[in-house]
Amino acid sequence: MTHTASPAAEKRLGSGRLWMFASAVLPTALLAIPLSAYLPPLYATQVGLSLTTIGLIFMGARIFDVVIDPFMGMLTDNTRSRFGRRRPWIVLSAPLLMLSGWALFFPPETATALWLIAALFAVTLANTILSITHIAWSADVAVGYDDRSRVQGILLMATIGGTLAAMLLPALLEGGAADPIALRAHIIGWLIIGTTPLVIAAAAWAGRDKPVAATAGEVRIRENPFHVVVNAIRRQPFLGRLLAADLLQGLAGGVLGGMSIFYAAAKGISERTSLLILCFYLSGVIFVPLWIRLSRKFGKARTIGWSSILSIGLILIVAFTPPGRVDLACAAFAAFGSTMGVWIFLMKSIVSDLVHDEEVETGRPRAGTMFALFILTQKLGAALAIGVTYVVLDRWGITGAGTMSAEAAPGVVALMTAPVILGHLVMAVVTLTWKGDKRGTPAMA
Repeated sequence: MTHTASPAAEKRLGSGRLWMFASAVLPTALLAIPLSAYLPPLYATQVGLSLTTIGLIFMGARIFDVVIDPFMGMLTDNTRSRFGRRRPWIVLSAPLLMLSGWALFFPPETATALWLIAALFAVTLANTILSITHIAWSADVAVGYDDRSRVQGILLMATIGGTLAAMLLPALLEGGAADPIALRAHIIGWLIIGTTPLVIAAAAWAGRDKPVAATAGEVRIRENPFHVVVNAIRRQPFLGRLLAADLLQGLAGGVLGGMSIFYAAAKGISERTSLLILCFYLSGVIFVPLWIRLSRKFGKARTIGWSSILSIGLILIVAFTPPGRVDLACAAFAAFGSTMGVWIFLMKSIVSDLVHDEEVETGRPRAGTMFALFILTQKLGAALAIGVTYVVLDRWGITGAGTMSAEAAPGVVALMTAPVILGHLVMAVVTLTWKGDKRGTPAMA
């Protein structure tokens, strides 16, 4: 198979065009927190499902992702069309996401568990098509070691911007709302329906994606995506260690997102959940440029490692914030948020480096397949987080509204904090012991 020309032969995307390309992360960003923090309470209170049922359905949807992500990555890597490899899939995701998003965020009064299953799995499929294709495309448009960090950093800032948009209106309106749980979900639903066609159109225009056609007499090679990754890990052992750390971080992130409303209830400030999340993400987007500069000076892996150690101390501050103090809780979440994006965008930048090396070694496109595996590990971790923590909360007698006894509050805080500490500890060990992150040389273990 003839591989397409490397984008390294071209100039990097200008800032304006890169931001337009990055805007396609908005629908995925709008879904990230609401799927775990807003929808379970909505289906618990409005539809009347138990937290155990909701947790198992959400875990099933994540496992569905585990099955389809690698194949979506392989599919986009091997797509040939006059519109390029990635652009057709990005465009296809828009109507699918809009229709399924309407069903998920606006359930009728007669909705049942089957409605949640159908709508959630449809949103999962549409979001997988969009997210896998877009992250693979981001590796295609980057043109070198530092530009990969620049591209992933801007994608992260766009992602946080989308998450902030998802948090801002609920944070402003939920305090006086008669039904803040329904309000949060409906706001997100309208944001997804309204913005998806605009950002997908912008990204489809801004991204470089040359036509790809089969050459005369070419034999199509069908590969198992898992075999592709196994072979890549054999050539680059650090890839396997990074995947394991990423799995734990996905679990930690899923716990943090899914438990935020219960943490706020444990601290006696349940009506200000969105404000806490807003402080967390706003701090994250402010500090991304600083972490990009530090990674250029110290290297990507060392920057991830030391930021993870700092994160452990900051989450302990969040855990021990005194009850009833919205101001201190917001300050603690803002401090913790300052490091939230480091491992996310720098890890993806490292993966882009590894993808480049793998494509040079094999002569075949690999971005979709390899990034799909990292997205898979994050989703699998999040699936375990929702499935396990919500079952535990249900057993403790905690309702979807987040009400709980004073005796249960310390356990809820510990349930949120412990996985975060473990995830950052493992990520620090993995990245600080890696010797292959050298500027200007292949990032091989």
